[in-house]
Amino acid sequence: MVLSFEDTPLSDWFAKNRVNLTLFIVVVFGGIYALEQWPSWQAGKQAESWALYQTISGDVNLDENLSEKLAQAEQDQLTYPWFVYTTTRLALQAKNTNALNVLKSHLEKIAASEEGKTWVANNNGQTRPIADILLDSINGSGANALSFDNPTPSGDTYTITISDSEGNSYEIITSMFSEAPLSAEHFAANTDGLVGAEITNFNNVSLTVENGLTEGATVDIERARLFHSAGVLCTIPGEDRDGSQKANAIQIMLEDNFYADGQSSIFGAITSGLDEVKEAVAGLTSGQKLTVTAITKA
Repeated sequence: MVLSFEDTPLSDWFAKNRVNLTLFIVVVFGGIYALEQWPSWQAGKQAESWALYQTISGDVNLDENLSEKLAQAEQDQLTYPWFVYTTTRLALQAKNTNALNVLKSHLEKIAASEEGKTWVANNNGQTRPIADILLDSINGSGANALSFDNPTPSGDTYTITISDSEGNSYEIITSMFSEAPLSAEHFAANTDGLVGAEITNFNNVSLTVENGLTEGATVDIERARLFHSAGVLCTIPGEDRDGSQKANAIQIMLEDNFYADGQSSIFGAITSGLDEVKEAVAGLTSGQKLTVTAITKA
């Protein structure tokens, strides 16, 4: 006589343990799914944080709604420190005592937290928590407290040749930051498209290279603790405050622009030739332009 599966001891065992088996299967396959989805969840969370940062920082007014915007920023642990740091630097530059009094308590809160101790920057040759540096500045100690130094870029190096309307050429040596690998890869993949691009959007703070990269697309912002200091290469936010960056444009900062911190991805820095480009831009008159004539990888 052949026993059916229902008549075997194994059937009894399955019947007694079906709940545990179901839980086991759910945990195993749920864990696999979570591991596969974790990077996209993380990227989505960071994009949401950047979107919130861009919205709040774009609408903040030190004299009218600072407390309201701080309360909004405090709801997100990634947005909050960047917003406090950037707004403090704005208030310091404006010498806005009332705003600094409001911001001081937030800086002290961040400085006392474990997270605040990990948000560090180079300042006057010392690496210290950003909150401590800014508190020193508010309290009147610490020279050049508004100046934060980025780490030395350690990625690939490129020579970018820029020519003006009179045929003069200027070479700038740029190196990529390892802290922003996706943006650096996007730049590297599109160097051919940048050659020939005209630079008609420039001022004493920055110059913008547009239409050299893929049009009609965006790239994701990268959350790296880098600052928009003179000489960095960075992306440009898209039209929507969703954290996305234009895929067809890059910007070269000619001067420090701390208020842009947190609003675009910084992926490279000029290590040689910045002064020459600044001089070229300063000498341009209405109707003149600069053109990217070559990009070569070292």
